[in-house]
Amino acid sequence: MTPVDGVAVPGAGPGLPAGHDDAGGRAGGIASRAGGSGGSGGRGTGGEPPVTLAEAVGGPRGIIDSAIPTVAFVTVNAEAGLTAGIIVAIAAAAGLVVLRVVRHEPVQQAFSGLFAVGFAAFIASRTGSAEGFFLPSIAKNAVCAVVGLGSVLVGRPVGGYVMAGFDQRYSNWRETPSVRRAAVWATFVWIAVFAARFAIQGVLYLAGESGWLAAANIVLGLPLFGAAVLATFAIVRRLAPLAEDEPSGEDGQTGEPGQLAAGIPND
Repeated sequence: MTPVDGVAVPGAGPGLPAGHDDAGGRAGGIASRAGGSGGSGGRGTGGEPPVTLAEAVGGPRGIIDSAIPTVAFVTVNAEAGLTAGIIVAIAAAAGLVVLRVVRHEPVQQAFSGLFAVGFAAFIASRTGSAEGFFLPSIAKNAVCAVVGLGSVLVGRPVGGYVMAGFDQRYSNWRETPSVRRAAVWATFVWIAVFAARFAIQGVLYLAGESGWLAAANIVLGLPLFGAAVLATFAIVRRLAPLAEDEPSGEDGQTGEPGQLAAGIPND
């Protein structure tokens, strides 16, 4: 939903320094599916969301690609030192970009991962410690958690704006109680994600556990991001489902969000 953390945001990618920051690119792909293809605006058709965790994170390939630079950094750093670890991590991220270009695959994820790894490597070189490699991820998650909580407290949950961006039928979310409630709960899901990442990674950073930091980044990166995406779609579809038979205009706009009905899928 937000940049996520990783080795993303709406997420950072959500996890790894090169995948959770990559969450933004992955969220864009999910948004395309959710928005469908009707209308000149390219959204507002109520398409089907991802139905499995693997689909939400881009399958095993997505998890592996996001983990490679961080695993390479920690492994080489332990054997050959910080400088070598930084070089190998950047080389691995750059290699993923080249591989996607050669295979004519989308490169947004790889480029965002390369940028995130480069920035993490810069911080590590400045701090002179392997743990510094994970500082950007930790700081980003703290900021995202605070922003999300603040948006709820002031009555403007960021989830509502994201929902409206994915589908214009949610554009009146502030005036529709069911949609506003869904936006609040969806925002809480992502606050929990960012807060959990910050707390766990922060403790490991203070303990100087670079190896465990890498493991936590992998587990809390795309896998957690994918689970949060599925939870968000489930909340929105249950609390503020869109009527399937609403006519769609040429401008991609449709009718009001439908009321809660029986038989809403539990994703």
